[in-house]
Amino acid sequence: MPLYNVSTPGAVEMSKRQPLSKLIMDTHCCLTSAPESLVNVLFNQNIPLKKGIVIHLQANVRKGRTSDINDRLSLEMQNNIAHFFGIDASGVSVSLFEVPASWVMEGGELLPEPGEEASCEWLQKDLKECEDEKKHAALETMT
Repeated sequence: MPLYNVSTPGAVEMSKRQPLSKLIMDTHCCLTSAPESLVNVLFNQNIPLKKGIVIHLQANVRKGRTSDINDRLSLEMQNNIAHFFGIDASGVSVSLFEVPASWVMEGGELLPEPGEEASCEWLQKDLKECEDEKKHAALETMT
């Protein structure tokens, strides 16, 4: 959680999927302070979209954030994705659906409410393990 679905009438090139996923993750985490490890991105191709829409981004996000944050998140996603593909922002539609954190599990554990991540023991343990893996991978690339 969050789960972002990128829907397009054609396929998004494989070479663009990782950088687009990172853009979505970075935008989400920057505005919400959610941990990167919770962001998921799926790609759906051959999806019919409304006239004039090139990309539709549908997201399930944790309920509990202000409408201002959600509005900014929608607008920044729309603008960032449009810039990424070099298209007008009107060609990108964004839909956010709020889901209570208690309805979602990651690794068999219920998600914390927004803003309660720091006090969630299992999440802090996972975040430390992810950070350790990143450090280990960085060391391997240096040798």
